[in-house]
Amino acid sequence: MKAKKPVRITPAKIVLAGDVLLIALGFLSAILLNYRILSIEEIPTVTMLIRMSIHLVAAFALWYLFKIQKRVIRHFHVRDYLQIIFVLGWIHVVSSLFNFVLEKKHHFSAAVWLLSYFITVFYVLTSRILVSYLFEYYKKNRQKNQDKRLIIFGAAELGLTLKKSITSHPESGFRIMGFIDDDINKVGKIIEGFEVYSATENLRKTIVRLGVTDIIIATKTLDPVRKSQFLNDTIIFNIRIRELPSLEQWFDSHFNLNTIKQVNIHDLLNREPINLHNEDVMRQLAHKVILVTGAAGSIGSEIVRRLVDQEAEKIICVDIAETPLYELEQELKRAGQASRMVQVLADVRNEIAMQAVFDQYHPHFVFHAAAYKHVPIIEAFPHEALQSNVMGTWITSNLAGKHGVEKFVLVSTDKAINPTSIMGASKRMAEMVSQSLQDLYPSTDFIVTRFGNVLGSNGSVVPLFQNQIQNGGPVTITHPEMQRYFMTIPEAAQLVVEAGLMGQGGEVFIFDMGEPVKIYDLAMNMIRLAGLVPGVDIPITFTGIRPGEKLYEDLFADQEQVKQTHHKKIMIGKVKKYSLEEMQTLISELNAFDRIPDKETVKQIIRRVVPEYKPMEVS
Repeated sequence: MKAKKPVRITPAKIVLAGDVLLIALGFLSAILLNYRILSIEEIPTVTMLIRMSIHLVAAFALWYLFKIQKRVIRHFHVRDYLQIIFVLGWIHVVSSLFNFVLEKKHHFSAAVWLLSYFITVFYVLTSRILVSYLFEYYKKNRQKNQDKRLIIFGAAELGLTLKKSITSHPESGFRIMGFIDDDINKVGKIIEGFEVYSATENLRKTIVRLGVTDIIIATKTLDPVRKSQFLNDTIIFNIRIRELPSLEQWFDSHFNLNTIKQVNIHDLLNREPINLHNEDVMRQLAHKVILVTGAAGSIGSEIVRRLVDQEAEKIICVDIAETPLYELEQELKRAGQASRMVQVLADVRNEIAMQAVFDQYHPHFVFHAAAYKHVPIIEAFPHEALQSNVMGTWITSNLAGKHGVEKFVLVSTDKAINPTSIMGASKRMAEMVSQSLQDLYPSTDFIVTRFGNVLGSNGSVVPLFQNQIQNGGPVTITHPEMQRYFMTIPEAAQLVVEAGLMGQGGEVFIFDMGEPVKIYDLAMNMIRLAGLVPGVDIPITFTGIRPGEKLYEDLFADQEQVKQTHHKKIMIGKVKKYSLEEMQTLISELNAFDRIPDKETVKQIIRRVVPEYKPMEVS
């Protein structure tokens, strides 16, 4: 004999039973109200039992048909409440239509049905509101024990969706303390049970008063300057700051709380992104052959990415690093943009190899980004800096002039200004040898572009800090007062391409990069934006200034004059130019060494050629 399956009591069945009971109670209340209070008549018991039975059968059928019992009460929406009102109306209509079937003695007046409808609507809706309130009250009591006190920046759609996701996932550990917003029309209001505070006025007091430990940015209306200002206002607290993607990304990725991302460190530049794109200038690249040296490096590869979007005939990518050059090719292949790219594995210090490149491809433009750039390593091997940064530039720029290249654009650095390092001095020498060729090859425009540190470039401080943070620290900083100008890789590449193309020859283009950033503040911000507390989760240590480093960088030397261009972010520095004879003498001297010279000999050469070179004494 087959055993009977036990009856399983589900939440939906409990809801159905409870709703049917409330509908019965509403009908009974209407009868009592009509006969005992309004008309003071005797209640027709038999009629009441007959009509109650019919009423409950209709209620059960329609409730089941519209699946009202399956709707989760704590997630009720306005449309769910409206549907309940609609279904209750149909229940009363169907039940009242039995007046046409039953004897007249079993009829109820229209007043009974209207009273029953409104009373039942009140009972059923009130029950759901009460259940929702009790559930929220229970969740809030559970949240009181949570250590992570969260404020959501943004009281619009994205912020409210985040709030609902968090309250539905108590395991996230967040206790929501409220919203903050820039919209003064929302400040002071209560939205879905949480107060909206000002994101500007008394923000720090709000954070302290509420004991905030976490902030999630859930708005896409913040411009970069406002976001940077907000981050700098809040970053002084030991709180975690993260950001949501857009709603489109949210839904496309089946959003959950793990979708929250760290704020992009670029947001801390405290300025608007610099956009130099000029179609008239970029049109010069159409149907041209373009040579990029150092093409696999951070700046060189970004220049290549910008050039592939133009209608250049061919892009010759020269680099000495085999693996990065291969990776660049694979990246462009995946993007379907490698058809015009030509890989050349060559060293810019090798004149024979570079001569072969120019002979084969006859470039119209040359962007020279190949260089050694790491200050401490170059301090240890100064001869290599002169060979790569100076000789490599001389060879490449000379070949550009001999082959009638239209423009030769040198990628330089702000470390070339009043240099204290061999790297900076070698880049200043590279500027000098490049510019000295302008009179010899007047048909070629020799142009220099200078800018500061590039966020995220290979070997720069940001990826170093990121690796140190991921490995649990310590984060190492040379000096608490060290400052640097920063720009993004796309901005740097944009400067090189556009400023180089609009140059007429002999110019040194300087980029306005806003205010300098303290390296210590940058490290502190990166730790906090990773959701960690500086000095607690991640230790910070000071290692001392390294050979060749200085605390502050300059945009231009004291003796240099600066004039504006048509773009407020681009200036032209009036730098001292050196004669071709002086530079030829330098190159002959560098070529004359039959062995690697000692460091002091190299420094003597640099001091003679770059009198403003003042090595930083490190104690």
